Amino acid sequence: MKERSKKSGTGTASTPAKTTKVPKAPKSSRQSRQKQAGIHSLKYSVVLLVLIAIVVSVISLMLIIVPTASNALTTMTESYLRDVCDTSGRTIDDSLIRNGNIILNYDYLGNIVGDVRINNLESSYAYVVDAEGTMVYHPTRSKAGEPVENEVIKDVIARLANGEEVENELVTYDYHGATKYAAYYVAANKAAVLVVTADQRDILGARNEIYSRSAIAAVIILIVLCLGAFILASRMFHPLLDITKVINRFSSLDFSESHTTARLSKRSDETGQMARATAELRDKLVTIVSQIKNQSQLLYNASTELDNNAIYTTSTVGTVENAVQEIATGATNQASETQRATDDILDMGNMIQHTNTQVESLSKTANLMRQSSEEAASTLRELDSINRQAISSIDIIYEQTNTTNASALKIKEATNLISSIAEETNLLSLNASIEAARAGEAGRGFAVVASQIQKLADQSNESAMQIDNIIHALLEDSQKAVHTMDEVKEIMNRQSMNVQKTGLVFQQVRDGIGHSISGVGEIANKTTQLDQARSGVVDVVQNLTAIAQQNAASTEETSASVIEVSNVIQEITENANRLKEIASILENNVNEFKL
Repeated sequence: MKERSKKSGTGTASTPAKTTKVPKAPKSSRQSRQKQAGIHSLKYSVVLLVLIAIVVSVISLMLIIVPTASNALTTMTESYLRDVCDTSGRTIDDSLIRNGNIILNYDYLGNIVGDVRINNLESSYAYVVDAEGTMVYHPTRSKAGEPVENEVIKDVIARLANGEEVENELVTYDYHGATKYAAYYVAANKAAVLVVTADQRDILGARNEIYSRSAIAAVIILIVLCLGAFILASRMFHPLLDITKVINRFSSLDFSESHTTARLSKRSDETGQMARATAELRDKLVTIVSQIKNQSQLLYNASTELDNNAIYTTSTVGTVENAVQEIATGATNQASETQRATDDILDMGNMIQHTNTQVESLSKTANLMRQSSEEAASTLRELDSINRQAISSIDIIYEQTNTTNASALKIKEATNLISSIAEETNLLSLNASIEAARAGEAGRGFAVVASQIQKLADQSNESAMQIDNIIHALLEDSQKAVHTMDEVKEIMNRQSMNVQKTGLVFQQVRDGIGHSISGVGEIANKTTQLDQARSGVVDVVQNLTAIAQQNAASTEETSASVIEVSNVIQEITENANRLKEIASILENNVNEFKL
């Protein structure tokens, strides 16, 4: 049986285990997840953060510096406009002091203020208004002699006419939809007002140029810094992406060695620490998975061998159960036959006692034998018939005794088979306990089953030893009964011969009564011996009956034990099947790992 189990285990171990393939996600979904992962990656987050910081910084600088520069430029232009106006106005005052109001003509004033303008401002020019509000000089000659159109200057002229003191100022006004700046200077004698004007568009043109150049510079800075941030982030997060790819291979159960991890482990920064931790994790996982894979293979082989052995043991126990049931049936029949033989021997004893009574009566009535010779002859014939029946009954007992011996030998063979099965089961339990100890925590339940199998094997072995002892005693008693039966048969044969002789004697009764009396005495002696032999046979047959009954009871107990063993083996078979399924699932799952 051990060789059979080993062959079964070897055959099963060579069968490749089925692998369960993990379904892969569709290519479109993987691409969409990769795009989402790229959009939400740390690299893009850092680049976006740097971009926001740059934009905020540039906007803040433009909001702070550009308005400040614009205001400074506007203030400087306005101051310059006033300075030019004041300088030209003082020149007119000097001329008025030297030459009087005669200088208030177009040509003279043209020489004084004709070239007055703000640098780089094409719209700037100067004109002079007299105390009546008439433009005595204007760059456009056709306007000379025309009333001034500037409402602010008109108001200044009106205030001067009323005798008010007017300060030189810089004012703004609208002229034909355009905003203009104008700085005016009132002559010391109030005979003229010098106005230097320029369009606001030209004054603020430099500020607009500052705005445009600042915007271009901000865009260039933004592009350069974003490109630098992207390159820096790419170089910074490229090792993290490599480590992420290694971890993704781990998630797909691929633990094969990666050159990327070895390369990154040489770095001294945080990515190097991560790479070294990943390599250490991979080594530990490979070691653990390798051990689990080896143990799962051993568990699968052991479960397969146990399943085959359990199936073979179930069939063997079924055969033993049938044999024990046949033995139990034979033992029961033997007990009933022995009981009938006992009843026959008791009847024979009664007949022997009756013969003793007849012999005593024959001895008392020896003088009447002549008259009862015919009756004596009939009695002898009856006695001869009884002897034949006794011999036949003894032959039956003899055959039953031999049948008992044969049955006892069969029971002994069955006991030897049970002992062999118990030894094999004990060996199987020992092997299973060893495999369960190797399996560790996963084999604890299997160890309990192996312990129960060992207990059952010990109980079966003990029961077989008890049955073997009983069979040995039964064989000894049966041999004694056979020997006694041989003696009884010999006695009965002798009795038959004596009965025949008695018949001859009764044939000769007519010739001599003396011979009859001696013959009757001899019959009395033989009958006494027969009664003694009958008592011994009765005791032997009763003992044989008790042994047969005990044999039947023991056989029934053995049959019940075999049925219990069959049930336990059936449970072992079911547990072995479940263990085989668990081992197969475990092996399939472990095969998913790539080492």
